[in-house]
Amino acid sequence: MAAKKTNNEPETTQADISSGPKPWVFVVMVLTLYWAINYLDGHSGGFNATVYAPHSDAAAVASLKVQKTPEEQAFESGARIYRGICAACHQPNGLGNSNAGFPPLANSEWVLAPTPDRMIAIVLNGLQGPVEVSGQIYNKVAMPAQGVALSSEDIANVLSYIRRNGDWGDAHNLPLVTPEQVQTVRDSDAIANRSAAWTADELKQQFPESQ
Repeated sequence: MAAKKTNNEPETTQADISSGPKPWVFVVMVLTLYWAINYLDGHSGGFNATVYAPHSDAAAVASLKVQKTPEEQAFESGARIYRGICAACHQPNGLGNSNAGFPPLANSEWVLAPTPDRMIAIVLNGLQGPVEVSGQIYNKVAMPAQGVALSSEDIANVLSYIRRNGDWGDAHNLPLVTPEQVQTVRDSDAIANRSAAWTADELKQQFPESQ
């Protein structure tokens, strides 16, 4: 026997059934989402700056980078040369290694001389024999010549780094060493006719203005 419907139960009408969500609505939503994802993927450029910048290629975008000054470029080049050639002996901090016989460059009177001529000559021809730095005598290891391996620009840059490296002390704020200064010393009779490494006494006699 069927249960008798009470007056409190609402009747389900055809209008109620027809007013529910239509299947085609879900289909449209899925297709719209699919289209949107594909559109964004195809037009985002992988978040590449060349897509959004008002330039046509990567070279144009790269040109927007902040250009470094000649001084900054020389300092960075000198730092690379120092790390590659000099740091093994004189240490990255410029303090040298007294036990091994390598003198410091940081706060050295040789490095901080009014003119860089002596340091240029040392890099070009090398240094042998005892040398006094900051009151201590170093006489164990000779410095090899770098005049063939390094260009005048390279030598100027590495000496600029050594003489201007503020991390080594406040006194390291001297002017840039220029390639022209290095070339002048390189072309001088004192260097052009010399193959042997310098001694400290010879350097003092040859370049008295560097004291």
